[in-house]
Amino acid sequence: MTNRLSISFVSALLLASASAVLSQPVALEERLLERGAVEDSTPQQRYRTAINEAGGGYKLYLVECASMPAAERTACRREAKAVYDRDMAAARQILRK
Repeated sequence: MTNRLSISFVSALLLASASAVLSQPVALEERLLERGAVEDSTPQQRYRTAINEAGGGYKLYLVECASMPAAERTACRREAKAVYDRDMAAARQILRK
């Protein structure tokens, strides 16, 4: 009976800790959404947002390139890098204004 009780206790403890861990990404996501709802007011904030968007877009583009046939993959990666470089140059222009 004691063994069964300890198994139940461990199961309940694991369930409680798992639910706490699973709720953390939701809280983080909510904070990020709240942050996204606030307009960038300084050039530094606009620059940081532009940098983040350029990097995120580049990652998504590379994922898309990875699903292409090998013959097209190199050209796709070059195009992704060119778009990323153009976005980064535009981000740097934000600070120069």
